[in-house]
Amino acid sequence: MPIIGQVNDLMVTDELPFGYTLSYSGTQTDSDGSVFLPLSDANGQFVEGQTLQAFVYYSQDGSFHATQKDIPIKVNDFALLTCTGETDFGAFFDWGLERDLLVPKSMQHRPMDIGLSYVVYLLDDANNRKMIGCTKLYRFLDETTDDLSVGEAVSVIVFDETSLGFKCVINKQYQGLLFKSDLFKRLAVGDQLTAFVKQIREDGKIDLSLQKEGKEARKDLATEIMEDLVAHGGISTVTDKSSADEIFARYHVSKGAYKRAIGTLYKDKKILLSKTHISIVEKK
Repeated sequence: MPIIGQVNDLMVTDELPFGYTLSYSGTQTDSDGSVFLPLSDANGQFVEGQTLQAFVYYSQDGSFHATQKDIPIKVNDFALLTCTGETDFGAFFDWGLERDLLVPKSMQHRPMDIGLSYVVYLLDDANNRKMIGCTKLYRFLDETTDDLSVGEAVSVIVFDETSLGFKCVINKQYQGLLFKSDLFKRLAVGDQLTAFVKQIREDGKIDLSLQKEGKEARKDLATEIMEDLVAHGGISTVTDKSSADEIFARYHVSKGAYKRAIGTLYKDKKILLSKTHISIVEKK
C-alpha cells in the first residue's frame, strides 16, 4: 500500500488516455491499492515500467490518486496554509490540490477567517479514507522535554500569539514560548526560524530566545564581529548608533547584544569606535 500524504516511489503499470495507473514499490497491486495519476498532475510523459515520485492522497471516492505538484504539507507534519472558505462544519484551506483541505470545527483552535493563514497539522483518517487538518497543535506536541538543553539551537515554527508572546513548534516535536519582552524583531504566525533554548523551567516547559545568551554567546558574537571586520578591510559602518534592523540584518542579534559585544572588544583594545564606523586596532 502507498503511504498516504507522503511522496512515494511508484511504478507505471498502465498507460491510459487520461492518466497513468501506478503501483507502490514497483510491485503489482490489486485494484484497491492501485494509484491513479491524472495527466494534468504529471510532470511529463511516462511509459509502462518507468518509476516516478508522486504525492499520494485520497480522491473524493476514497481511491488513491497521485500528483507531482508541489504539496506544501505532508501527513504528520506542519505547514502554513491559507483559509479559502468557512462553513458550519469547518474551514477549507488551499494545499495545492483540486479539493481544498478541510479543518473540521472540532479540530480548530479558534474560528478561522477567510484569507488569513494558519499553521495546520495534517492527519490521515484512514478509516474514512480522507485527510483532514487540525489547528489544535498542542495535541501533537510535547510541552516538556528531557532531550533539549539550555543554549541549544532549535528549528521553530511560530503558530500562535498570546498576551505573553508567541507559541512555537520546536523541532516538530515540542511546544515552546518566545516572550514578547525578549523580542527584537517582528514575528508573525507561520514564521520559520532558528531559535535557542533560553530556559527549561522546573515543570519542564521550554522558553525560547532568538539569540544565544550568556558569556559564551558574547564571546562568539565578538569573534564573528572581528572576522567580519577582517573580511571588510578592518572597518565597518555598523556601529552602536546603527538601527536595530541593520544590526539584525548583519549579525542576527539584538542591538543590545551587539553593543555589549563591541563594548567588550573596545575594552580589550581590539577595536576603535567612532560615530560613523568601527575599525580594528592596528598592532604595532
